[in-house]
Amino acid sequence: YPLKWTTSSATNTNNTTEQSEWNAQNKQKTDDDDENQLSSIKKTPDTEKKHVHAVYDAIAKQWNHTRGKRGVLWPGATEFVSRLDPGSIVADVGCGDGKYFPAIWEAQSFVIGTDISLPLLETTINGCNRDGSNDGPKNRCVAEDREALNKRPPIAVADCMNLPLRTNGCDAAICIAVMHHLSTEPRRLQCLRELARIVKVGGCINVQAWAKEQEATSRRKFNGTDVFVPFNAQPRYLDRVVAEQQKTQKKSKKKLTSSNEHLNHPHSDDETKKDNSDTKGVAQIYSEAYDGAEYDESKGLVVFQRYCHLYRKGELESLVAQLSDRLELITSGFETGNYFMILRVIG
Repeated sequence: YPLKWTTSSATNTNNTTEQSEWNAQNKQKTDDDDENQLSSIKKTPDTEKKHVHAVYDAIAKQWNHTRGKRGVLWPGATEFVSRLDPGSIVADVGCGDGKYFPAIWEAQSFVIGTDISLPLLETTINGCNRDGSNDGPKNRCVAEDREALNKRPPIAVADCMNLPLRTNGCDAAICIAVMHHLSTEPRRLQCLRELARIVKVGGCINVQAWAKEQEATSRRKFNGTDVFVPFNAQPRYLDRVVAEQQKTQKKSKKKLTSSNEHLNHPHSDDETKKDNSDTKGVAQIYSEAYDGAEYDESKGLVVFQRYCHLYRKGELESLVAQLSDRLELITSGFETGNYFMILRVIG
């Protein structure tokens, strides 16, 4: 339709300039709001600090002994890495004690491991046995030509919310038993975004997380989706608690030192009774030293409570659906108490 009025070119220019300035300011405000929201998402909630990060720092040695050294691996994850092209660069996000490293090396690929727990990462160094050794399971052994990788694996302390890896720098990624420790949906989505960012377009990602639905034979039965799962720690696997870590009084610190000396230098039964007659048990002292830990008097154990979000059927897939511009679901399913997904990066 023809215009019913005209304006001067100067007025048009002023309006255009004002509109451009408004658009720029609005975009900046939107960008700032997005950045503030992302920063809030990346900030670790206290629940995860206390019941995930601190717990795994404390139990790292026992975790490595009971899981890693015994070769407890999920078949789907090992099959995923075995099918990658030789020479692939694989990010193991939340690698823990590096129990999947040998499988990745055996597939003639390279691995970069990241985890939030430094004590767990330290167990990856020389964490495997020489191929042909009778020590430990076969899937924890490496060939002689990969011994250098075993001695100094490429690892880094990192949060899955903000990985220190190049965009599109990896051919594939695995994220095993990590997402069930993230306490909010925005953090779970951010973890998937970071996985999509670091893997090249066309590359694949394997995600596994604990399921609420368990097999009939499983000893785990869950009533809710957000739970605390106890981990019974033996004092002999816990690091000696130094003074700055302790939350107890000086008297308890002295007792802890005395108890540790007893552990390192065993005495006779009579001497043990004498030493413990006026001091607390080692497990009780450790439980008081670690924030959030409990003491199981009947078993003499330190009990840590791990936070876990248990996924319902279809929940992982619903997260991926919210990131349809970045990720494509190839397949998903249930395996040994876990839900899994294999994803393809599309953008």
